[in-house]
Amino acid sequence: MLLFLSLGLAADPVAGRGVYEANCTACHGLVGDGKGPAALALKVKPTDFTAATWWSTRTDADVGASIRAGKPGTPMAAFSQLSEAEVADMVAYLRSLSKVP
Repeated sequence: MLLFLSLGLAADPVAGRGVYEANCTACHGLVGDGKGPAALALKVKPTDFTAATWWSTRTDADVGASIRAGKPGTPMAAFSQLSEAEVADMVAYLRSLSKVP
């Protein structure tokens, strides 16, 4: 994602929604609240991307790195097959879900 952003290319949250829906809704839910159908079976609950407080301590690069590499010790799998542009687009989409006060 850093390469994509360092080239000055803008991330597209509309495209990111499609990437998110294809890869993330089972755990994170259709609206990104961490309440997807698979979340019920997980001991470590998926992130609620609608929580502004969660976003307040994370950069886009942090979120992109978690998407690419996964989160050890959690059910969050690595999505290394996604392109840098897809990851950047998805991060832009996820950030758009935040309920900023």
